[in-house]
Parts: sequence; C-alpha cells; structure tokens
Amino acid sequence: MVFKMLKQSALFEDEIKNETNHLAKSYTGIYGMHKYWSKKPYNILRDFILQYTNKGDVVIDPFCGSGISITESIFTGRKAVGIDINPSAIFITKQMISKTPVNLIQKEFSRLESEIKDKINSFYVVRRGDKKFVGTHFIWESDKLTEVWYKNNRTKVIKEPTEGDLKLASSFSYEKISYFYPKDNFFHNSRINTNRENHIYDLFTPRNLMALSLLMDRIEKIENVDIREFFRFCFTASVGQASKMVFVVKRRGKFNGKSRETKKKEVGSWVIGYWLPKENFEINVWNCFENKYKRILKAKKGLEHKKYHINEANGFEDLLDSKNLLLLNAPSQKALKKIPDNSVDYVITDPPHGNRQPYLELSMMWNSWLKKDVDYEDEIVISESKDREKDISNYHKLLNEVFAEIERILKPNHYFSLMFNSLDDETWINLIMHTNKLNFELEKVETLEYSANSVVQDTRGAGLKTDFILTFRKNPDRIIENIELISVKKNKDYFVKLIENYLENDREKGLETYQILNLLIPDLLQQGKFFKLSEILTTLKTHFKRQENKWIN
Repeated sequence: MVFKMLKQSALFEDEIKNETNHLAKSYTGIYGMHKYWSKKPYNILRDFILQYTNKGDVVIDPFCGSGISITESIFTGRKAVGIDINPSAIFITKQMISKTPVNLIQKEFSRLESEIKDKINSFYVVRRGDKKFVGTHFIWESDKLTEVWYKNNRTKVIKEPTEGDLKLASSFSYEKISYFYPKDNFFHNSRINTNRENHIYDLFTPRNLMALSLLMDRIEKIENVDIREFFRFCFTASVGQASKMVFVVKRRGKFNGKSRETKKKEVGSWVIGYWLPKENFEINVWNCFENKYKRILKAKKGLEHKKYHINEANGFEDLLDSKNLLLLNAPSQKALKKIPDNSVDYVITDPPHGNRQPYLELSMMWNSWLKKDVDYEDEIVISESKDREKDISNYHKLLNEVFAEIERILKPNHYFSLMFNSLDDETWINLIMHTNKLNFELEKVETLEYSANSVVQDTRGAGLKTDFILTFRKNPDRIIENIELISVKKNKDYFVKLIENYLENDREKGLETYQILNLLIPDLLQQGKFFKLSEILTTLKTHFKRQENKWIN
C-alpha cells in the first residue's frame, strides 16, 4: 500500500519549529491556590471557550477536575456545568470560583490564630539553654530525627537535636490523639506507593497529625458555612506540605569542574503518589497553614474586583433561567443522562488518560480529611490496584458511554474539544475509533504544552510533554467513514520518510519523541488513518540516532 505524502498544513507550521500550537501560562492567582493533577493552562481553555461559544451559552466539562474550564466559562459570561466523580474536585472548583467576603475571612483567621496558634506551636518548642524558640522544620532520616531548624529573631538556625528535642518529638503518638483524624486504609497500588496495610495517618508524624487534627477540629466549629468551607480549603491545600512526603533537596554545585553535592539542604515538595522519602521534612503545621492561607487570601482579594456573579443552579433546567453554575459530584456517565438532548452549546474536557492518574486514589488524603463519601466503583480509570476491577475494558466501556452522551446532549453543528494523551496503543485506538462511530467530524487537531512538567515527565525519554486537543463538530448528517488502522511495520518506508522530513525541516537539530508524535498523529488523522504508537517508538530506535534525548537523521 502506498500513501500520499502530505505537505504540512499551516496548523502544524509552528510544530516544525519545535513548538506547540498553544503555549501555557503558569498557574498564578486562584489557579495556584490548590494542588491538583493534570491541570490545564487557563489561558488556553479561555481561548477555546471564546472561540466556540458566545456569552450566555452553556459550557459543560464532564471531567472538570480543579475547575479551570468552569471558572473561565463564568469569567467570560457563559453558563457552566462542572461534573466530576471526585468530591475533592468539586470542592476545589467551588472554592476557585466563590467570592467569599475577605473581611469576614480575616476576622475568622484572627480568631483561629488567637485560639490555637500558641497551642500548636507548643508542639515544636526548641530549648537552647534558658531560651525557648519555635521549631520551623525538622529533618528525619529513616524515622530518626537528625536536624532541627528554628529562628532566633529573623536568623535561621540549624542544629542537631538535643535530648529535649528527641523527648518532645517522641511524646506524641497516634493513640493519644482525641480529635478526628482519618483512619482509612489505602488500596494496594505499587504505582502510587500504597498498600492496604497502610493508613492515611501513616503519611504524618504523630506530632503533625496531632496539630492537624486540632486545627481541623477548630475549623469545623466555624458557624458561617462559606467561611468554614474556605478554611477547610486552606487546610487541604496545605496538608500535603505538613506530611512526611516532603523530601529534602540537596543542592548540587561545581567543584573543580565536577558536579558534587553540597551540605545545604532545602525544602522540597510532595510529588505525585504517596512516596515517603527516606529523608524527609516535618514542617510546623501552623506555618504550613498560615503560609497557604496568605497565598489563598491574596488570590481571593483579586476576585473581589472581578466582574462576574455566581447564581448556582440545583439542576440543569435552572440554567434556562438566571442561574449560571451547576456543579455535580457524580460519575459523568450517569450525570450526563439527566441532561436533555441537543441542549448544550459546547463541551470541553480532559478525561482520564488511561492509567496515567488514578485520581480518586491520589485524592484519598483530601477526601478522608473532608469526610467525603467516594464512589470508587464508577470511576473511569485504569488502576493497577488489584483491590479494584479497573482494567482497560472497563475503562473503554465507561468512557465510550460518556462520548455517546456528549454527542446526544450537544446541539447540532456545535463543538466538542477533547484533551488527551497516552502512550498506550489500545487507549488511543479506542478513542479514535469510537468517536469516529458517532456524529462527530474531526475539525482540528492541535497541541498544548503543560504549565509545568511532572517529575515523571522529566525523567522519561518518551515522556508526554504535550497534550493533544481534538475538536469535533456534531454533524447529524455525517456520512461515517472508517478510520484505517495502518501497520507501521508493513509501511516502514513511508513512516521513516515522513519522520526524516520532520527532522530535515527542524531547525533545532533533532526532535524529542513527543515532538515527532505531535506531528505524526495530526498528519495521519487528517488522512483518515491511525497507527500504534508503540510501533513508532520501535521504528525510532531502529532507524534513527539519538543524541541528548533527541532523534536525528
């Protein structure tokens, strides 16, 4: 079989220059308030919403995550429906968009501070001679306290622990804590470093768990619901940094031209999964909470003067009147069934990408502190946990149900933008083949870069550093033509020549794996064809040279 070599369209000219179609802006303001996985750049989502909708249109995101598509829809005068099975996602989304009175927040924080700050800080007292200080950071190595950090006026002091420091730290135990703290067991999933014998509380030292439980107990007593939810949000935003997952960063410097580790240690952050590093920080809980509170408060102040309003709906029919926001904590495949046919102006979403992120498992820490009930059974995910029957067939079945519902609720000749990426052949093929069976015409394939690369992305040669945005138009009169799945092995010469052309047109002397895929996938889809990504990876290894993570002729 011979394939016609297509000239690169204008859509992909930027990619030949080793760039992506859409460049991300960093997470600032409200978008930097709370951690969440696979956040998409707000500026790019806004551009898509503006391009495909008008003011007053209904925009739905069936997998809204931290709610960036929802906030941008509201900010631009659209009506928004956010759906997510993860209670934490809906909780975060609501806090992202809500205008909580700053003066009431500040008054409540003053009360919190006067009532429990000193109590919490007493857990971290550092005595040196006849002087008392408040410890800020404690370094543990293999469960042994090795370093104590505190401030003498404004000067940071780092010392080895004394007998008094060791005695104070060991005086705390999980059993002595009388306030609520989560006792949930993890699922067994080696990919995110969890096993069923471990509990949520194992992520924290007994001292920090005591401080956190005291803090949450006080927050739960706040009478004003909106203010209470705001401080619960500050709590979940800071709780990870109060865990044993915060690793120690040892700076690397040059000595006689060689890279070597210096003695200076810096505070890291917790990364994806529940990895407990051998050497970790125990950070003063009040400091964690106050620092995050100040950052969130600053972001909330920025919302005060933003011209938008929230009129929350109880159901979809309310959006036909003056309501403009509907948030549903439910599985998408079920929630979408309650929405009428041909009633939605635009769908934009970033569904779970196969096994890349088991969102509910990763959110167990937050959901357990918030005392949320979680529907694990209906989650659309491929999980490596043997405790869950979440394999690829279940994933495809449920995701395909969502695609069918999106087609049903979308108005004719309106658009559906799907953000996706995976290195798994089956996941990609199912996505392409199933959407092709529906009344969706693929209008455009674009790429976007992530706002920040994850640790995993940085360390894998074939790491996913961009997402694809596939935009479909619903065409009820569409004549469906099959997508042809072609063999890279059987059409080796064609693919090798295509990749050689990409490399010749590149000005940066080589392309990374993801950049080649960024070019191949749109090119083939525009021809009504697709391929197995694994076969492309094999072709690259056997027919091209590699130099510093880049493929060259």
